[in-house]
Parts: sequence; structure tokens; C-alpha cells
Amino acid sequence: TTEQSLERIQAQSVRMTRLVEDLLLLARLDEGQELVYGSVDLTRLAVEAVGDARPAGPDHAWTLDVPDRPVELAGDASRLHQVVANLLANARTHTPAGSEIAVSVAHEGDHAVLRVHDNGPGIDPSVASQLFERFARADRSRDRKTGGTGLGLSIARAIVDAHHGTISVRSTPGDTTFEV
Repeated sequence: TTEQSLERIQAQSVRMTRLVEDLLLLARLDEGQELVYGSVDLTRLAVEAVGDARPAGPDHAWTLDVPDRPVELAGDASRLHQVVANLLANARTHTPAGSEIAVSVAHEGDHAVLRVHDNGPGIDPSVASQLFERFARADRSRDRKTGGTGLGLSIARAIVDAHHGTISVRSTPGDTTFEV
């Protein structure tokens, strides 16, 4: 029907708008633009991100391990929140119901470290080395529920790089950890 066609067109338009916005963000980050620096409490950011993620993944077991004292750094709070939200959304999307997703924040030497761990199926070794590349997708399906644009982790890496940090992943079945 015409109504269904219009709904599909609108959904495609929203998806294309998101893709263009993501590509523009990557271009601005590549040029060293887009970040607004301030003091960021990584502990609070993690608490808020997990609080936001829980309603979207009520069938997952969420845990949070943060120190009593704030873990502070200089950075762009909204962009760092975007990194954490992306990691949590990926963990939720790519693990089955009942999986545990654990977020931890710590001071390690002079570094602020955030980890997102899950006990899901792990990352296919054939795509693991390309996860942070643009348009990489661990789930090759075209289903929008599981298959995104393939820009989320490349944006996360660009944001972390712009903060002079690192982002990495270790994964085996039942044990995947992203570390920022």
C-alpha cells in the first residue's frame, strides 16, 4: 500500500541521514575538529551510560564496577559518552538474552581505563582485525536490528584517538573485552 511505501521511504531516509551525520563526524574528527574539552568524570559517565543501556537490554545482566573516587580526565564528555554508549549497544546487540555485560572504570598508573566485558559468543576471528575500520560489520546481515552502518566502532576509535587514547578488543567465545 501507499502507506507502507511511505513508511519504508521514511525509514530509509532516517538511516541515510544517520549515515551522512556519522560520515561528517568522522571527517571533522579526522581534521581535528569537533571536540569540546572540559573535565570529565569517567566514573559518572559510565554510571549514566549503564543506566541508559539497562532499559534497552532488560534481558541482559548489567554490572558496574567503579571506584569510590571519581576518575577524571580532560576530554569531551558528550563524545566520550558516545563511545561508551556504542560499546554497550554493541555488547547488547551481539550477545544473546541472559548474557552478562560488565562495565568497569579504574585508574591504572597515569591512565583512566574503561572496560566493557561480556560473556557472549565472542567476535568472529575473520572480522576481529577489521572491527575498527569504517563500514566493518561483525554481523554481515542487513537486518537493521543487528546490522548497523559499520561506522560505530570507527567513530569510537576516532574519538578515542582524538583524546590521545587507545581502544582495543580481546575476544574468545564467552570472553570479550573492549578497553578504552
